[in-house]
Amino acid sequence: MAIRARRSQFAWFPVAGWVLLSCVAAPAQAQVDTPSPAKQTINQQQEQPQIDLPPPDASTGGGTVNESNELGISVGAFTLYPALDVYAGYDSNVFATVAPTTASPVTVWRPTLEARSEWANHALRVAAGAGFGFYPVAPTQNFQNYSLVADGRLDIRQDFYLTGLVGIRRATEALGTPNVSFAQAPTVVDSVPLELGLYQKFNRFFYQLKGAAVKYWYYDYSTITALGLPAASRNRTEYVEALTLGYEILEGINIFISPGLNQRIYADSVNIANQQRDSTGYNMNLGGSVTIGKRTSLDASIGYTSQAYLSDGSTTTAGTFSLGGTWNGYEPLILRPAISRSINESALTNYQNYVSTVIGVDWIYDVHYPWKMIGGLSYNTADYTPVPGTGTPPRTDYFFKASIGALYEVRPQYSIGPVYEYTQGWSTDVATGGPQFNRSLFSIRLVIRR
Repeated sequence: MAIRARRSQFAWFPVAGWVLLSCVAAPAQAQVDTPSPAKQTINQQQEQPQIDLPPPDASTGGGTVNESNELGISVGAFTLYPALDVYAGYDSNVFATVAPTTASPVTVWRPTLEARSEWANHALRVAAGAGFGFYPVAPTQNFQNYSLVADGRLDIRQDFYLTGLVGIRRATEALGTPNVSFAQAPTVVDSVPLELGLYQKFNRFFYQLKGAAVKYWYYDYSTITALGLPAASRNRTEYVEALTLGYEILEGINIFISPGLNQRIYADSVNIANQQRDSTGYNMNLGGSVTIGKRTSLDASIGYTSQAYLSDGSTTTAGTFSLGGTWNGYEPLILRPAISRSINESALTNYQNYVSTVIGVDWIYDVHYPWKMIGGLSYNTADYTPVPGTGTPPRTDYFFKASIGALYEVRPQYSIGPVYEYTQGWSTDVATGGPQFNRSLFSIRLVIRR
């Protein structure tokens, strides 16, 4: 078996498709492995850590691909992409609280390894990663996260194939983010996702069937507030069934309609607050995608979603929308929007769920070699729905995040530079546990890739 290694490469941020150098959000502050201010908030609410891994065509982190710096180690019919992200910084408000606050240095180690098949037919990808964070002044915030996910494609014939995904993940809920009750040591969540899909295309028409299930287990490592549900009352399994029907208008331009169903079933039929939170829901989305060249690809949708609770017959509805991808219409500038709206399960005793709205964008700008400017903005609202009969008033939490950094490439394989991130949280009802804090994070970060 032939083994070929390309030269080692040092970079400032892990390559992650459209979340590459926008990876300015600190995983230490988030307490999960997350890529950027905009995508970070969305990923946290999926209760999954993110593994940032290099695609074969993104070795330079923006701009024109330089084949001489291509990453990856060829091992037979697979290509391996190992990486190590070492992060060091200073967090001004570790617990995300109003004054008095606790500050601490922080160090994070994030090893990742991805294996991708290079077969003529079919495809297999296995991605493994971990995140280890250490707070010398606040050791209760130390975390150990991991993820192991395998996904693949089984070709039946051209434009007709099966897809699948299975994995195991561990994430740590971040203090100072939506849906988190303050605790001395944050809650940890394990999840096992499973997904099966079928895709087929006829001329310009295509369809996709998807079925997915995720099982969640929660672990409290300290006493949470009386306003929060304990871990045992949050364990659940979520199911999703979706159909996408689409039409290719022109090469690279598609439109689609996507109806779907979901079921959320809790392990405890009645939780500690004497509530039954099992629910069923449906959604209907209209959308489209545009791909222009290698660097511009956008996906957008707009729709409607409804979640009905079996115990009391109450229903939460919301208009939904999403936007993601990469825009590189101006060569030196790469923009990565991350916009999303969804109905999520609540970890709070008096609130049945919350509607999360995230609007953000991350960017990288090639000023003049060897300098790059990087940054991002995100604005998140969490509109909580009171549990019927409790008399609890509605509540909305707000979170703003901004980051900016400068990247200096000593040479293409070696880069260095500072990153600053600011976060603010506030609420319409601080008395019932809504956030009220300001937080700054100063950091230096280095990633070794091969």
